[in-house]
Amino acid sequence: MKRKIVISLLCVAVMMMIFIAPASAHEGVGGDELADADSMLIVAMIFVLMTGMAVMWSWANGELKNPEAVKTQMMLDALLDEDGDELDLYALTEA
Repeated sequence: MKRKIVISLLCVAVMMMIFIAPASAHEGVGGDELADADSMLIVAMIFVLMTGMAVMWSWANGELKNPEAVKTQMMLDALLDEDGDELDLYALTEA
């Protein structure tokens, strides 16, 4: 488990370096571009860090092992009423 966390953190760090590199590019003497790059860097770092933490949390909880299980359970629950009895889907009511 610790190996997975370390690998995930390293991947997040590498992704941060790759995706944030364009934000450090600036062409100007006044410094305004650098201020914009700093704010972009901070926002991108927060976004990538939160995304990495969300992926690690869902991986640790086992949510990525069987993503189709949620859909299957929802389809089964749609055919039941509040008491757990099967619904008559094809019953016709007269007006």
